Parts: sequence; C-alpha cells; structure tokens
Amino acid sequence: MAYEEIEIITKNLEISYGEFCREQSENNRKQLLNSLLKICYFYAKEGNLEAFEKTFIQIRNLENQMLTEKTSICLAECIFRLTLILKGKIMQYPEILDDIFTLMLDLRINTPCREYTLLYKSVHKFRKVWNGYVDFCRWWNLENFLAEDFIIDKSSKMSLAESALIFYSKRLTNTQFEEDIAKLALTFINAKQKYNLTVYSNYYIVKLLLQLKFDNNQIRSVLKPFIAVKPFKPWGWHLMSKTFSVINNFNEKYACLLLALNFGKEFNDGILNGIYLDLALMFKDLNKYANSKFFLEIFLSIKARYGHKIPDFVIKITRESWYKSVSSERPNTHFDYKEVCRGIYRQTKDVDSVLLNEISAKLENDFNETLQWSKDWYETM
Repeated sequence: MAYEEIEIITKNLEISYGEFCREQSENNRKQLLNSLLKICYFYAKEGNLEAFEKTFIQIRNLENQMLTEKTSICLAECIFRLTLILKGKIMQYPEILDDIFTLMLDLRINTPCREYTLLYKSVHKFRKVWNGYVDFCRWWNLENFLAEDFIIDKSSKMSLAESALIFYSKRLTNTQFEEDIAKLALTFINAKQKYNLTVYSNYYIVKLLLQLKFDNNQIRSVLKPFIAVKPFKPWGWHLMSKTFSVINNFNEKYACLLLALNFGKEFNDGILNGIYLDLALMFKDLNKYANSKFFLEIFLSIKARYGHKIPDFVIKITRESWYKSVSSERPNTHFDYKEVCRGIYRQTKDVDSVLLNEISAKLENDFNETLQWSKDWYETM
C-alpha cells in the first residue's frame, strides 16, 4: 500500500512540477507546493528522515526561503509524525534531533497554537537523552503553552506543560544562565497562579528561587506546602536546609539535614550523597574539621562504591592541610533535632499564593531591568 501511495503522489508531483516549469503562475506554484507537502507527510509517516529533509528544503526553496504560516503548520504536523515513528532510533541516537531542530528553526508559526505545541511534544519524550533540549526550550519559549496543555491526562500524574517546566528547571539549575533562570521562574510562578499545578511545582520553583538568591523566609513559605504533602520524604527537608544559614540558624539547618537522612534510609545512598556533602561543608564553615571530615569520608566512600566522579572542589578540600591532619569524629547532637523540625513543620500553611505574587512582581521587575541593562550594554559595543 505504501508503494502504491508514493507512486500516486510522485506522479502528481511530476505533473505539478512540469506545469510549474512551463508557467510559474501562483496557481501552479500552489499545486506544486501541495504535492511536495503530501510527499513530505508520506516520508514522515514512513520515518524516512533523509528524504523528509530533502523535501523540506525543496518546500522552503519554493517559498523563497521564508515559509508561510500555513505551510509551517503542515510541516509541524509532519515533524511530530516523524519523531513518533523514529522514537526508538532517536532514543539510541538522540543527535538525530539536532538535524530536526535545524528544520524547526525555519518554521513561522503564530504562537501559541496547537501545532506549536506539537513541536514541543516532538522532543518532549527525548528530554532526558537529547543534549540540545535546553537550547530547544529557550527557542520554543515555555510561555507558549496553551491552557489545555495544563490539563492533567487521566493516565498521567501531571500535565504536559508542568512536566516541561519541571524538567527544564532541572536542566537550568545546573547552568549559570541567570537570565534564563529568572525568566523560567517568572513563567513557572505565573503558571502556578493561573493553573492547577501539582505540589511538585513548589519544590522546583524553590530550587530556582534559591539559585536567584531570594529571601529565605519567602522561599521557605513556598516550600512548606510541598513538605506538608511529602513530610516523610528526604527531598523537601534537604531543600529546606539550604534556606537556613550556618551562623544564624545552625540548629534549624542541622535538624533539616539530619531529618532528611532519617527519612532517606530506605533510599539508595548514592542518591542521598548530597546530604552528606552539605553536612561536611556546614561543619567546615564552623571550623569543626573533625566533624566535617567524618561526613566527607562517608561522601567519598559512597562515590567510590558507585564509581561516580568526585567534584573538583571536593578533591581540593581533601588536599588541604586540615583534612590531612585531623581524625574524623562523629558530631554530638546537643538538641532535639526532630522537635526543631516539628517547629518548622507546624508553620506549614497555605501562604504560598500571596508570597508568589510578591516574588512574581520582583522577578518581573528584575528581569525587565536585566533586559534593559543588556540592551544598553549592547548599544555601547
């Protein structure tokens, strides 16, 4: 059936091309374009990337290097179909998406719309394996999700849009692009206020706000609804610990880290290794080197067990004179750390919506100032 189909489409293409060569009228151009789009859809449906790319370029050339919105919408549908068919191959060779993304850059679509969301869906399933995901999201702009993209499907735990915001935030918090982080935080908070996002969104918004060095009291208030729902999981308490300073709030910081370890006993210790590192760094800041070495040795032993790479700054610490000279020592707990955490937990209430308004306003103002600064700087170059 496929060969019969391509034979008919190819014959129509030859006729359209012949008529266009004889007379390059607008009507003949439209007929040729229609034939090329049918061929493009066929190759997408067959998963023939090479033939699809060649036909895509022919279409772009026919439209004088500037695709119309109508054509772009048709090609967006084709790209979605192509990635669906090639899913297994792309999972093995995600660099294939680099070429597909290059084609997407030529599309001209007024956003937001269903077809533009299809472009995101085309790469969403490869978000964990594709190195170009951050660049794609920056180009696609996560503000372009439709209201329907925030609806949770019956078979899913969260909506497509929230999943996108969460995963993009995971990738961005490992970068130094503060302008991107500020923009994402603003988009995320606006979505949180407008749509029914899950409590997981609070956790990832907090990670962004921590990187932007927001006020710790505000950050804690945004995180509390997550802890209220997940009080026996280590992640929330570990993140909460980062909102307390070593000097002014040692008991609170230490208590949260110990509680995170306590609730994390059932988990793989490789996943919890960051908690041991934070404990080591906390005691190092207090010049309690024997206690710091105690937790750092645990951190290093877990790294060795799983064959994970040791961060350069940790290697540097192990070469310092204090690390070589002191013996590790388990720290004493001179306070009821669970009671301290209960005190934090008792304050948990639904106050994040008010604070999110304040944070959103500040982010928007700071982001606009950053853009203005960038513009002024660029004009002086």
